[in-house]
Amino acid sequence: MKYILLFLAVLIMNACTVVSPHIVEYKLKAVPTDIVSLSKSCPTKSLKLAQSFSANSLMSQTMKYTQDSFSEYAFSESKWSESPNRAFTQELLTSIREAHIFESVQGFRSRSKTDYILESNIEEFMQYFSADATHSYVQIRVAFALVDTQSAKPLDTVTLSERVEVKDISAKGGVKAFNEALSKLLQKSNLWLAKACE
Repeated sequence: MKYILLFLAVLIMNACTVVSPHIVEYKLKAVPTDIVSLSKSCPTKSLKLAQSFSANSLMSQTMKYTQDSFSEYAFSESKWSESPNRAFTQELLTSIREAHIFESVQGFRSRSKTDYILESNIEEFMQYFSADATHSYVQIRVAFALVDTQSAKPLDTVTLSERVEVKDISAKGGVKAFNEALSKLLQKSNLWLAKACE
């Protein structure tokens, strides 16, 4: 009798257990490309990168998508390894350093004084699906401002955007498209930055 009760207790406990789906984490990272060196653009100048501005939804690891212009949904089994805001800021910093535009490039936590500050505002960062979920693309749009630290006035501003079609209609396919779009956008921003600082 004791074994029967024990068996029933184990059976009930197993029946009440909720199995959570396995969540896959994805990284936002620009795809490797031939880096265009823009050295000698501003060889004596220094730059500090401000933390990117964005909507609160880009400050979390939640991966979102939309099928219309009114609603946003979250992928239930996928998320970012770090928030898109933080990942974008880091990728932007790496990209500018590798382009050799400035004598030195500092992150937003640096206390050193620099000649310029680069501000960025992520205005759009979304994966879009058609109503029947047979077509998808990603869109990234970022506004940049290069600010002179002496006068606190912007030297130049620009808004850049990239749209990339998603080949594999899934969260993973969206990540690949985001990484490709990010790479293209960073190349554009470096070209603009090299001219804006002259």
